[in-house]
Amino acid sequence: MPKTIAAVTLPINPPSSSPFLTVPQIWAGLIIKCKEPQRFVAAMSDCRVTSESDTQIVRVITVGKDGMMGNPPGTELRERIDLVKPMKADFYMDNGTHISNIVSVGPKGSEDLYMTFTFDIVGPEGTDVEGEQANIEKTGLATVEHTIESIRGMVKEGTL
Repeated sequence: MPKTIAAVTLPINPPSSSPFLTVPQIWAGLIIKCKEPQRFVAAMSDCRVTSESDTQIVRVITVGKDGMMGNPPGTELRERIDLVKPMKADFYMDNGTHISNIVSVGPKGSEDLYMTFTFDIVGPEGTDVEGEQANIEKTGLATVEHTIESIRGMVKEGTL
């Protein structure tokens, strides 16, 4: 099975952003993303959490209308998510795919936060790995940006 590897990073609090997001707010938002991914990832249409603890969530996601990672719409995928509070969520699919959502601190400390998504995706035979990598980088950046802005929106609304 071919593997596609990619990583994308964006600043969480660029100068034009408001409100400023803190690590606890970002972590709370990532937990919501783990339980309700369809609010953050357009390629997912539904999610059912089957077990949950402070360090792990197991869920079944349903692939949305445009498909996802070589899976057709309507496919159900089981994921185990290992939580490393407050900085990382590791998503493991049964097919060997591994995705990480990481919050990191830059040289200026807690005022200089970044969100990185890493992708180690196992695709079906015949996958155009080079084309898939470009696609993952493009959609990955959009997903990181949407995740940050969704969390910022929840903070603005007072729901986080």
